[in-house]
Amino acid sequence: MKAKKLTLTYLTTYLFIGGVGFAFFPAQILKLFLSTGEYGDIMPRVVGMFMCVLGFLIYRILKFEDWKYYVLTIYARSAIVAFLLWIYFISRDPMWLLLEGIVLIGLIPSVIVHFKKV
Repeated sequence: MKAKKLTLTYLTTYLFIGGVGFAFFPAQILKLFLSTGEYGDIMPRVVGMFMCVLGFLIYRILKFEDWKYYVLTIYARSAIVAFLLWIYFISRDPMWLLLEGIVLIGLIPSVIVHFKKV
């Protein structure tokens, strides 16, 4: 269970930090993430809102140690990885590869933890 806590802590952390960044400092976060696209001021804020809400939901799973939802976080992040890659190929904006890496850094250990039943 300790390994599951660690992987979900990473997920919660990047969702909250990234969400706050996108919601309140969109121009700075887009620059920090090497974005070359034009996303305006509103869309990054909406993305930040969703990231904060998802971070809160993952935090609740972590807090109550409700591990029956752990595998769903793996499925969701796997879909996100595929979708981010598709968005990168459409836009060629390096930000999407950076976000892909952030998600994969947490997803790969989660898959290992889940299938090894650590």
